[in-house]
Amino acid sequence: MAMKNPFKSSKFVFFFLALGLFVVLFFYLWNSQSTRVAKGDKMYGGIFSYALSEPLTSLFPLETNSLSDLRVISQLFDPLVKQSDSKGTIQNCLAEKIELKDNGKCVYIRLRKGVLFHKDDCFAGESRELTAYDVAFTLSFACSKNKQNQSSNLLVGKIVGSEQFYKNNENPLEKLVIGVQVIHPSLVKIVLTKPYNNIIQLLSHPSLGIISKTACAYYKDAFQKHPVGSGPFYLGSISEKGVKLYRNNDYWSFDELGNQLPFLDEININTQTALSDEYVLFSQKKVDLLFDLPANQLDLAFGTLSEAKKGKNLLHRVHIQKASKINYIGWDVSKPPFNNLYVRQAFELAIDRNRICNEVLSGDGQAITHGFIPTSNFYSNPFLSDVQVDLKTAKNLMQKAGYFPSRSFPKIPFYVNAQLGSTSDLWCRDVCRQLAKIGIQAFVVNVSTKERDQKIINGGALLWKAGWVGDYPDAESYLRLFYHGPNNKENLVKFENQHFDQLYLKSTLTKNAQEKKALQRMCESIVANDCAIIPVYSEDFFVMINLRVRGFEMNSSGIIDFAKIFLKELKNKN
Repeated sequence: MAMKNPFKSSKFVFFFLALGLFVVLFFYLWNSQSTRVAKGDKMYGGIFSYALSEPLTSLFPLETNSLSDLRVISQLFDPLVKQSDSKGTIQNCLAEKIELKDNGKCVYIRLRKGVLFHKDDCFAGESRELTAYDVAFTLSFACSKNKQNQSSNLLVGKIVGSEQFYKNNENPLEKLVIGVQVIHPSLVKIVLTKPYNNIIQLLSHPSLGIISKTACAYYKDAFQKHPVGSGPFYLGSISEKGVKLYRNNDYWSFDELGNQLPFLDEININTQTALSDEYVLFSQKKVDLLFDLPANQLDLAFGTLSEAKKGKNLLHRVHIQKASKINYIGWDVSKPPFNNLYVRQAFELAIDRNRICNEVLSGDGQAITHGFIPTSNFYSNPFLSDVQVDLKTAKNLMQKAGYFPSRSFPKIPFYVNAQLGSTSDLWCRDVCRQLAKIGIQAFVVNVSTKERDQKIINGGALLWKAGWVGDYPDAESYLRLFYHGPNNKENLVKFENQHFDQLYLKSTLTKNAQEKKALQRMCESIVANDCAIIPVYSEDFFVMINLRVRGFEMNSSGIIDFAKIFLKELKNKN
């Protein structure tokens, strides 16, 4: 019998081992992020960075209205519908189809199938697929009295049983709002108290990003540190210095060419960055984007003419979005001295908005001299008269309010959520100087946004700086700040006017577009005539972007779709 060749056998063993190793290596490289190839002129990979002057206050969708927070939250959590472009067009997101029935009182939401929540220990082998139970849980949470829900005004009162749910302090993990019903795992029914004409727009609010019920039950109050959503990115790490978001490889969305989103591997957000450092970081290519760049500091980011001649300027482009943000002075109209209309009118007549825009802000912003809702392609109010600076009348109004040299106006702290020396700080200090001309002693107190909000909620602030961006393209997104309805936590100035409330509700129910606009104009006139706030100026979103950043899109509310951004390094022509 012939003997086997041990050398020949070992060659076969070696061959199969090598083949196995090759197969393993092939599949590893196939799944590796570095081997992803995008169709068209797009590219996968890379780290995108930007800076914030303040820390993020919360990553729980329902807990915050801060634009900085919501820009991050919208990457972690997808809503049912969302604004898709700068015009505010509403398109389906997690919802595959939405139908209004029963004369608009019933909303049927059919969900996309195959949407997965981020990988997380909380699932422990359970399915990560998003279902109608997660949607029903999120909408019920939005109607709860839970301390993490600061957005109850969005849905409470609009959904059947929501007011009772809030009043009874129900736990959404244990019980759903009566009007939120799971028909089957991919179909949710919402029963409204009335046929509200803005319900679809409300569902696009980034605070209504869908939360995993399983994750919320697992982490409870610690959920904010483990924000499990279905968005294009998941939380990598968070600290006082910043936040890292990583690519969700299981994301459900694809672009028009069939590329799975997102393109970026990572997003770095540097927090508590000094404003003066942001420009340096941008010029050194350490951040890719600058928000709200002041006109009087453009040279810090653009560089000097001599630097341009030497080719040292960073190649960039500027994105300007039509004004939808208003900057205003808020006050507590329920307490002295601002419960006196004469005092509020005097303040309004003493402030020169044009001076603030032209001299303090160096041309940034548009002075708001009538009303408070920015004129846009969906709203204008030509029936309001302009407010002109009139110090003589302002002084007379102060006397009517009972303030004379012998009874001076109390010193008022003006809470400003801005860094010392920033443009917001500068215009607020100028406001104090202007008020001094009519005998008002107001002084700026620089605080963080969280500190300011806490003081307002606790009644410790009488006067403060604020800003607001419409959540969607409808005047209602500005008017609801003044609705004195149940649980409206956005009515921080505590404005109360029954006629306004009646007109506001009517405007949300009418099916006639012209009647709706007429009612909204009447609402704005009431707020303006009662001086519920002092609108100072509106501003465009002014963003400077490194030229390597492609696919940048910002909707009319200032939310950025980071999922579509990709990086393409410029070729060196030298």
